[in-house]
Amino acid sequence: MTKTTNRRKFLKGMTAASVATAATLPNVSFANTKTNSYSDNILIFVYLRGGIDGLSLLTPMDGHPDRGHYEALRSNGTMIPSNQLLSIGQGFGLHPAAGAMRDLYQQEDLAIIRSCGLPSYEVNRSHFEAQRYSELGTPGNRFTQTGWLTRHLATENNYPPAIPLPVVVTESNTTHSLLREPTAVSLRYPASFDFDTTGAAGFNDDQEQALADIYTAGSNELDLAGEQAMAAVKIVEQVDFNAPPANGAQYPVRADNPARLTGFGEELKIMAQLIKQETGVRIGQSDRGGWDTHNNQRNLVVGEGFYDSVRDISEAFKAFFTDLDVLAPGGGTWAERTTMLVYSEFGRRAFDNADAGTDHGWGTNSLVIGGGVNGGRQYGQWPGLGPADLFQSADVRATVDYRSVWTEILLKRLRNNQIHQIFPGFPENEYKPLGVVSGSAIEPDFNNDPGLVYKDSFE
Repeated sequence: MTKTTNRRKFLKGMTAASVATAATLPNVSFANTKTNSYSDNILIFVYLRGGIDGLSLLTPMDGHPDRGHYEALRSNGTMIPSNQLLSIGQGFGLHPAAGAMRDLYQQEDLAIIRSCGLPSYEVNRSHFEAQRYSELGTPGNRFTQTGWLTRHLATENNYPPAIPLPVVVTESNTTHSLLREPTAVSLRYPASFDFDTTGAAGFNDDQEQALADIYTAGSNELDLAGEQAMAAVKIVEQVDFNAPPANGAQYPVRADNPARLTGFGEELKIMAQLIKQETGVRIGQSDRGGWDTHNNQRNLVVGEGFYDSVRDISEAFKAFFTDLDVLAPGGGTWAERTTMLVYSEFGRRAFDNADAGTDHGWGTNSLVIGGGVNGGRQYGQWPGLGPADLFQSADVRATVDYRSVWTEILLKRLRNNQIHQIFPGFPENEYKPLGVVSGSAIEPDFNNDPGLVYKDSFE
């Protein structure tokens, strides 16, 4: 089945006109979640762009065998005193600004994968290269023309046949994870997500309908993307983005302007509203940059630098799942249906530099939060910080191939076993599930023919 044919099912019977007719209530529902056997699970992929300093997010405390190494390595201003860390067991503590994150951990809604990253044979310290390798799902090949989530959507077989808004990116542009995914909708500013109806060149209703008819009649990738955009406009118009968050959820505010939410807080609030108001989101992506801390990292300066970045994501994660902790159609809560995967392209050097910052490294921490997560635990072999433990005498090693974590989520939460197409070239013997998410996994298909992704029209 080609990608275009597979995507067409999302919009079967859901042209812009029919969506406009159906979406007459503020809380609209298009998928019959009460009577079908399709998956209602949602994946939110959060990318921390810039390379987060994993050794500052999760740090050895007093009593840990590596505490002495850590203090010696971090002698230029980034060392966090043990008594300021938030203990979570196994000798580790979270950053002082990660209080909300520790709450999630103690509620067993957050799992931490230590020393996660690109495989050892493809270590890359370039932002551009490492981001592409991970988001495309093909370490070592940055020319793959589709993202890993694009290939998941092309091969899944358990989504409802009609989803008007299946894929949302709360960024201005589609990310590499969803490269060439025609159903992906970029929605950073909902208030401006509409056709220009002002001035002589503005669209009127008849013109919008004519354009929708043209897209619906076509069958190529451009037609499908246009049809999705037309339908999305009608859906987004019905969503009340000003509705208050549920359960008193408090999204993070800006340190310099408490009257406004942070950019990342706004993005997760938008995503939560789309989910709760039943627009059909199954895949979402949100990004948070600002982790490229080469100088003046400011680990302990409240309201600035690394400290404020950690506070921002920590409070946003907690608010998002608090907001989603309301009943969903068919039973359970939206929070139980939603799994969040958090990743960064690489970590930082084990030692800080003379500018009180940290340079590009390798292994870092990945997070999995929410529905189905075996939380309150740390996963992955800790590689150590001794001189003989560091990669090239500089970096925290990655002992967990990021694809193992993502594959486990695909098999258990998204119920897609086409691993040879989603991660072409990922050998079965390198898949090492950690038990990060619960449930039985379907049998993975690791038919490792790297050419398959090209033979099935994805490229």
